[in-house]
Amino acid sequence: MHIKDQHPFYPTSDDERLQIRKELGFKESILQEDIDSIIEWFQKQPHLVDAPIGRDYIEKTLMASKGSLEKAKRKIDNFYKYRSLAPELVQDRTDDLNNPNYDPWTVYRQAAMLKLFNGKRISVFKLTEQNASKMFLEVILRNTIMLGDLRMKYDYMLGDIWIFDLQNASLSHLLRVNLLMFQKFVNILQDGIGIKVYEIHVINATSLGQSFINMLRQFVKPKIVEKIVTHKTTKELQEHIPKTYLPKDYGGDQPSLDEFKELYKREMKKDTTKNYLIGCCQQISDEKRRPGDVKEEYLVGSFKKLDFD
Repeated sequence: MHIKDQHPFYPTSDDERLQIRKELGFKESILQEDIDSIIEWFQKQPHLVDAPIGRDYIEKTLMASKGSLEKAKRKIDNFYKYRSLAPELVQDRTDDLNNPNYDPWTVYRQAAMLKLFNGKRISVFKLTEQNASKMFLEVILRNTIMLGDLRMKYDYMLGDIWIFDLQNASLSHLLRVNLLMFQKFVNILQDGIGIKVYEIHVINATSLGQSFINMLRQFVKPKIVEKIVTHKTTKELQEHIPKTYLPKDYGGDQPSLDEFKELYKREMKKDTTKNYLIGCCQQISDEKRRPGDVKEEYLVGSFKKLDFD
C-alpha cells in the first residue's frame, strides 16, 4: 500500500500505516465499503447534505470509532453540528489565513512530533508569554482546530499523547479562559473528532498543575482526566517518552518548538494548505434543517464559574 497525500507536518510510512490498520482490524475492501456507506448516509441527511465530506476524514473517524459505523456517524454528526455552533472558532479563520502577516504563535508554541511513538502522535503545547493580558484564547483555539482539520485529512495514527508545559503559565492565564468558548472547543474535539487520547503529561507542574487539572475536570470526560500524569522535570517526562520522540526543548531529537513554529508559518501561507483550510469552513451543518427539535447545545452540564480548588 502506498500512502497518498503525505504532508510534511504528519509523515507516516507505509509500514506504520499497515501496522495501524492491522491493529484496528481494518481490511481495505471492507474499509472502502464502510466509507461508501457513510457517504450515502451523509447525503441523505437534510442538515448535512450541502456540506462537503472527504474520504480521508471518514476513515480517520472510523479509526477513532474502532470501525463502528454507528459511532462514526454520531461523531460526524456532532463534528458538523458543533462547528456550526462555533463560527468564531471555525469560519472566522478566513481573514486570518488571507493576512500575509498573520502569526497565531506569538504567545504560545504548539507542535505535533514528526515521528509516531508506537503508532501515536505526540503533541506539545507551551505558553511562551508570561503576560496573561496578551493571551487571546480564541486565537489559540481557532488555530488548534485548523491544525486538527489538517490532521483529519493527512495524519494517520492510533491516537494522541499530549504534553502541556506550564512553565510560563499562571493563574492569571486560567482566569482569562472564556467558559463558553472553551466548552465549544471541547465539544468539537471530544464529541466531534473524538480521537483517542492515550496519555496526558503536564510538565513543570508547580502548584498551578492541580488548578489546571481541576479546570479540565469541569469540561472533559473523567476517563481523559484520569490519564493525566504530572512531572516536575524533563527527566521525569523522559521516563515515559523516549528522547527520540521529544523536541529539542526537552532534550529530544525532534525539531525545537521554535523550529516547528517556523515550519507551520511557512506551510500555512502556501496556497494549497491555505485554500484547503478555508474550504473546511464549509464543514458545518445547517441546524435549521435538522429533523426534530433543534437545540443550541453550547454547554454540557451547567456551571457558573471555574473552580480551581
